Amino acid sequence: MGCVASVSVPNEQVLDARNQLKNYALVTCLIAIDPKSTLAEDLKYSKRAFSFMGNGGHMVVQNEETFDTEHDPYAKAASVLIDEAAHLLGYMKNGETSKSYGCFRAYQSKKFNDFIVSQDSYVTEK
Repeated sequence: MGCVASVSVPNEQVLDARNQLKNYALVTCLIAIDPKSTLAEDLKYSKRAFSFMGNGGHMVVQNEETFDTEHDPYAKAASVLIDEAAHLLGYMKNGETSKSYGCFRAYQSKKFNDFIVSQDSYVTEK
């Protein structure tokens, strides 16, 4: 007989907040490829929608006296994803690289998904 591990299953609100945070980071990674493109301009609208000021579910923590940002899950998630994507570029048969492939691979990576889960304490109550 062994011990039964108790695993906490996140509720729908937490799962939705995680997805919003992941999507924010993915859109940010895709924008960074060619920030002046027509596609990037369109993606910027999605980025705002996924943010705290849009439909995002994570709070940004500010110092109450100075209003300096103490923790921004959105900026941090984007940074983690972009850093991970830089190591996961897609190399094509013709020798060219695909930065967008790196963004999508990083989006699915354990490192990025572990980071997203680590931000659960910043999920706001609705």
